[in-house]
Amino acid sequence: MTTTQATPQACTHPGRDLAIVALSAALVGLFAFTVVTLLNGSPLDALKSGGVALGVAGAAGLAALSYLKRSH
Repeated sequence: MTTTQATPQACTHPGRDLAIVALSAALVGLFAFTVVTLLNGSPLDALKSGGVALGVAGAAGLAALSYLKRSH
C-alpha cells in the first residue's frame, strides 16, 4: 500500500460563510428592533431601525468576508 502526497487544498465553504453573515445580520436587526420596542418607540420606528440595522450589518459582514477571502 503506497501513499501519495497531494498538494494541500484550501477548504472553502461559501454557503456556510454566507449563512453566518446572514444569521448574524438578522440577529443584529432583531436586537435593534427589541431595543427600540423596549424604549417605547412606535412599531414603525422599531421596524425601520431593525431593517436599517439588518442592512448595515449585512453589508459590513459581506465586506469583511470579501476582504478575508481576498487576502487569504
